[in-house]
Amino acid sequence: MTMDPSAVHDVGTPPSRAWQNMVAVALAVLGFSAPLSTAGVAVALVALVVLALARAPAVWRLAPWKEPVMGAGLLLLAFIAAHTLWLSGWTETTLHTINRYHELLFAPLLLVLMQDARHRRLFVRALIAGAVLLSIVHWASLLEPELRDVLHSRRISAGFALAVCAFIVLMRARGAANPWPRRALSAFLALTVMYAIDGRTGHVVLLALASWAAWMHSPPRLRWASALGGPAVLIILAMSSSAVSNRLQETMSGTARSGPQHELSPTGVRVELLRLAGDLAREHAIAGVGFSNYAQAHERAALARHANDPAILQEYWIRATNPHNEYLMQLVGGGVLALLLFVTWLGLTFRAALRVPASAASAGMLAGVALAFAIGSLFNSMLMDFVEGHLYIALVAWLLAERRDPASDVPGHRDVRRVLVIATRQIGDVLLTTPLIRKVRGRWPGARIEVLGFSGTLGMLRGNADVDALVETPSRPGWLGLCALVARLWRRYDLALVTDPGDRAHLLGWVAAGCRNGIIPAASGSNWWKRMLLDQVVVAAGDLGTVHVATEKQSLLAALTDAGAEPATAVIPPAAAPLPAAASAALAPDAVVIHAPSMWPYKQWPLGHFESLVKALLADGRQVVLTGSAGERDQSCVAQLRALAPPPQLLDLSGQLDFNQLVTLFQGAALYIGPDTSVTHLAAATGVPVIAIFGPTNPMRWAPWPRRSDEPIAFVRAKAAQQVGNVTVLQSGLPCVPCGRAGCEDHRQSRSDCLIDITPQQVLEQARALLASRR
Repeated sequence: MTMDPSAVHDVGTPPSRAWQNMVAVALAVLGFSAPLSTAGVAVALVALVVLALARAPAVWRLAPWKEPVMGAGLLLLAFIAAHTLWLSGWTETTLHTINRYHELLFAPLLLVLMQDARHRRLFVRALIAGAVLLSIVHWASLLEPELRDVLHSRRISAGFALAVCAFIVLMRARGAANPWPRRALSAFLALTVMYAIDGRTGHVVLLALASWAAWMHSPPRLRWASALGGPAVLIILAMSSSAVSNRLQETMSGTARSGPQHELSPTGVRVELLRLAGDLAREHAIAGVGFSNYAQAHERAALARHANDPAILQEYWIRATNPHNEYLMQLVGGGVLALLLFVTWLGLTFRAALRVPASAASAGMLAGVALAFAIGSLFNSMLMDFVEGHLYIALVAWLLAERRDPASDVPGHRDVRRVLVIATRQIGDVLLTTPLIRKVRGRWPGARIEVLGFSGTLGMLRGNADVDALVETPSRPGWLGLCALVARLWRRYDLALVTDPGDRAHLLGWVAAGCRNGIIPAASGSNWWKRMLLDQVVVAAGDLGTVHVATEKQSLLAALTDAGAEPATAVIPPAAAPLPAAASAALAPDAVVIHAPSMWPYKQWPLGHFESLVKALLADGRQVVLTGSAGERDQSCVAQLRALAPPPQLLDLSGQLDFNQLVTLFQGAALYIGPDTSVTHLAAATGVPVIAIFGPTNPMRWAPWPRRSDEPIAFVRAKAAQQVGNVTVLQSGLPCVPCGRAGCEDHRQSRSDCLIDITPQQVLEQARALLASRR
């Protein structure tokens, strides 16, 4: 879903300046309070709800619940509420339990109110200001024991909040004209977590985010070293921190009891909570005990496990209200369905993060914030904890609004540095991607454009000035080859354009880039997951459609630029290369080039027809040049023709020329005649007059794209002869033409009666007419 940042202002009376200012103030209060004041957060949320109700029609129009992350969060909240009411009824306790997850309800509201970029900037600045104040207070507590005692109970939320804020400040330094002030501020916040806060959650989250930030800041070849080296540096620094040393010592002690009261350490308490939660999970994993019933179930499990140790039953953790692990809280409270919804909600956040283009200002931040929350949920019930839950929700809403802002992160409205065009099909399909590539180059002149295709199919792009590199992969690479390809492509690109509707092409697009546009089949069982991976979907018209493939491919840019409204760009042939000396010497001006072979028998015009055509052209005094590949099928087709006359009157160049040399041959020829094959598309792109002999194929979809045309390029579905620009398409008059099938028997080795029906005399008449008009 794409939100228009101005849409909240478009319904009814425009919002007053006072309303906008109040939203800005409320978001600033929310940002400043998020790390340090639950009361400030509560006041800000109430104010934002009131302001949103004042613009309710505009909020409804934006439909923020259609954003998958927000929709999943609302579904999770609805399940928690329904499950709690079903098991416990309508009581004050159940309402209090449901209310502990209310941030899931506020998240879509925040997404709407953060559509204005100015409001987002104010929120972030206030958030960092609050984090700085919290850091200063924690450093001051080292000198004031009473203050330290007050802050000790908030060490978990403070460590988490400052670790996340340090990460955000560091990531915002990327691309800044002077990044060092932000890096210094990030270091200050990180050092606060390590040296001034005795909180294990903050330490672990900080290490994970340091690794992710190092990965994002490093060039591809150094990412693994940086991702491991960054945390290693922090660990070395942490060894000098008494806060970290105390935590490590306590953690190593495990469940051992110490002190005059012979009490468990905090680590020991965590272990006991996990054991009891495990007991409950094994017993209630299917339906759960109920979110409001967790404390009673926990106490019963403790009584059962420690029935022989009455002293333990007097300790405070026996009456815990949660297991200090959000995953177990969901599983025990609501059963496996609640856990599945929670994990799905987290997973959709990661998915949204992966769709942020690598060059966007917010690239990497959403993934880092989600990673921090996912790791923190291993040590705490993060959604139930006020500070952590509200901070996370506010950050997700901010980053999703950044991602959806057309003025910031959508590739059509910013600079794109690296583009991958995926063309994993046949040679002719690769050639028909060149108009799309030309439009990409026109939209982003400085971008690096690479094309991924199968080995042996990318020759049509060699020498293409719009392409910076070709990435070739075997059509069957094997597991090792596939892993190497994934490692090579992984998130190297800002934008992937998937021109092949196949499954593998779309998976490779997801691997390569955070933003992906792609073509999917009109009907396919795999379309559902392809749509999930794509930012823009183009549905293929199919073999009987009315949109030409070259035009269809160009529509991949329609949502990113205004390219969809422009005239279709010409197909770009490879750069011309000199012919072999012997061929060049034997070649006469205005020769007729005939390409007899077709890749598949169902597209093959009968060789007997070609033989009659060649004889007639030779009788007219024309030099005929035969082309084809060195492959066995092509050579068997050409062998039947090469004996019709000696060279140079009949010149056989099959197997001797690459695509670049074929361009030179076509540019000097008077006429080209060939079947529905890639070489015919290439000939049309060079500008030579082309006669394309079509059988079951629909020319509206697959006719060779003319090099030039005085009128809009539009072929009709069926006509004995139709000319557009330099391309003439010949078809049979049979009523079934074009059927769009693979021949009469619908397989590649099939015959096609419609091709047999096109006589050599029909082709000869068209050839003579074109040659006469050329003179």
